[in-house]
Amino acid sequence: MNKMIGIVLAGGQSKRFGQPKAFAKRNGKEFILYSIEALQCITKDVVVVIHPEIDTKWLQRNQLTYIQDLELYQGKGPLAGIYSVMSQFKSEWYIVLPCDTPFINAHLLKKLQLYRNDGCEAIVPSVHGNIQPLIAMYHHRVKEKIRWHLEQNKLSMKHFLPSIHTRYVEINDDDAFININTKDEYDQYIVHNNLFPQASFSKTK
Repeated sequence: MNKMIGIVLAGGQSKRFGQPKAFAKRNGKEFILYSIEALQCITKDVVVVIHPEIDTKWLQRNQLTYIQDLELYQGKGPLAGIYSVMSQFKSEWYIVLPCDTPFINAHLLKKLQLYRNDGCEAIVPSVHGNIQPLIAMYHHRVKEKIRWHLEQNKLSMKHFLPSIHTRYVEINDDDAFININTKDEYDQYIVHNNLFPQASFSKTK
């Protein structure tokens, strides 16, 4: 069993952005590459969970491992992506990132690793009171709990986290958590480089 597998969640439809966010660029580099490279500083094993419309040729050119959600749980959000990887790739810990956080960095991920212990099932950052479950670590013990939530259609991360032993870690690196959901946010944060304190962070769903 691996000690750590990285997961990049790229299974959303990017409806608000109007095109796959994974391939939008910051400084000439695709958003998804920022997530992949941050994870590769932690583990050589990274799995990308893709939406059917994602360009698999790009993934193949970059020699990336990728899967779609298990058919039974397709369309059921981030929990489905995490469970799909856990079902196919065995590891002690899984470290999760979305594909739309182009300011993410490996230093933050290394800090989360410091909080691993035998009784902890999830390590989740908190930024000014906003918890960030999609930039977080999950122990393999949560797999069956995720499956239960999926089968009950309890898909919200804010309902899932209280059901497991979660360690919340206060992080002060505000910019790292900026996620790009719309073209307006792209213009603000990427084109105009207008970061914190104006930045808004992804909220738990």
